[in-house]
Amino acid sequence: MKQYTIYRGIDNEIEFKGLKGRYFYLAAGGAVGCIMVTLLLHIVGMPLGINIVFLCLGLGASYAVPTAYNKSHGRWGFDKLPVKNLQPRYVVRYKSIRSILRIDSTTRTKPS
Repeated sequence: MKQYTIYRGIDNEIEFKGLKGRYFYLAAGGAVGCIMVTLLLHIVGMPLGINIVFLCLGLGASYAVPTAYNKSHGRWGFDKLPVKNLQPRYVVRYKSIRSILRIDSTTRTKPS
C-alpha cells in the first residue's frame, strides 16, 4: 500500500515577525505601495535624499501601524471592530416585567 506524508498546519495563516493574516497583508501592501511611490518620485525628479527619507518613513509606518493594530485588536479583532459599533450600548425597557411575562393567576395549580 502506498503511503502519503501528512502536512500538518497547511491551513494555518501566514505569519511573519508576529504579523498574522490580514495584518501581514496590510504591512506588505503598504511596503510595496511605498516603494512604488518612491520610484515614481525618483522618475519625476525629486532629490535622492528626500526619496530615501520618504522610503524609510513609509516602510517604518507600514510595519508599525499593522503591528499596533495586531497588539490592540488581536487576531480576529480587526474583523470584529465594525460589528462592535453596531451593538447597542444599553437596553431601554418601557414596559413592566409583569406585562411582559403575563403572569396569570388562573393557570397556577393549587397545592394538594
